Amino acid sequence: MNVSDALCNATNASCANRTLPSFMDVASFMHIFPSVYGILCSVGVVANSLVIYAVATCKKKMVSDVYVLNLAVADLLFLLVMPFNIHQLVRDRQWVFGGFMCKAVVVVDVSNQFTTVGIVTVLCIDRYIAIVHPTSEKRTIHWTILINVLVWVGSFLLTVPVMMYTKVIRKKHTEICMLDLDGPQDMYWYTLYQSTLGFIVPLIIISTFYPLTLYHVFRSLRRVKRKQSLWAKRATKTVVILITLFLVCWSPYHVIQVINLSVQSPTNVFVYVYNISICLSYSHSCINPLMLLIFAQNYREHLCCRNQPHSTHTSTSKTTVKLDGNSTADPSYRLTVI
Repeated sequence: MNVSDALCNATNASCANRTLPSFMDVASFMHIFPSVYGILCSVGVVANSLVIYAVATCKKKMVSDVYVLNLAVADLLFLLVMPFNIHQLVRDRQWVFGGFMCKAVVVVDVSNQFTTVGIVTVLCIDRYIAIVHPTSEKRTIHWTILINVLVWVGSFLLTVPVMMYTKVIRKKHTEICMLDLDGPQDMYWYTLYQSTLGFIVPLIIISTFYPLTLYHVFRSLRRVKRKQSLWAKRATKTVVILITLFLVCWSPYHVIQVINLSVQSPTNVFVYVYNISICLSYSHSCINPLMLLIFAQNYREHLCCRNQPHSTHTSTSKTTVKLDGNSTADPSYRLTVI
């Protein structure tokens, strides 16, 4: 995945050695993407920085905060290398930053996919354990940090094939940073590898654990006061938004990647759809923190009420003790953790 993917980019194995037809027909269409990616990059950097600040300055961190912090850091790292990809897109795929930066940018680009999806997946499992098995002794800050470290290490290891085959290649007096695979067979296996581990497996896990979590929540609500049903509705809305966001941002990209394996002569329409799918996948790093700032009441209040020590301290201590202390959580807060 790379912003210059419109013309067979660095990490799109299935398009590595093709030349798209009627390049001038899509030239004007391609010119809008540097601006779009620039906006995504700017908004995403600010939003992720605010989330990191809100979590880092919180005195009493919960398990969920560790996942949110790692997710924001992963998205921020990806957005910080996006200018390199934007520059390459503006220069018609010409790479001017050398071989080391070529590998570094592509590795960060691809590992972001595995890292963010991996963190969202383990966070989903953590929510299930927190609600269905609240007395679990393994659900601690230290254990959560270890899980996140394993996700980062695993994501890096999954990018080893990308690191091995990414290089700067000279074509028609132009140096291009790309994933140079040997042939269609390698392209097929790379696409299958990327889509299976980066989308299909996480989607199966998320689609399994979230419904189980919600089922347990609504079954428990029958034994509590009716006013707490408001939390149930808000929690359901948040869960649906998270799953929808994951599907909308990543499904088109992986579907197009698979379809691209059988496309011999891409049409202009295919090029348009292909680039829009890449744009959606990139927007995930920007929308994630925005969703947290909009729907996660604790992070929003921590930023907005920073100058009110008494109210902030009261709210923080109450939610921290009740939720991670395996007691009855405040309904108005729990929706931000699911």
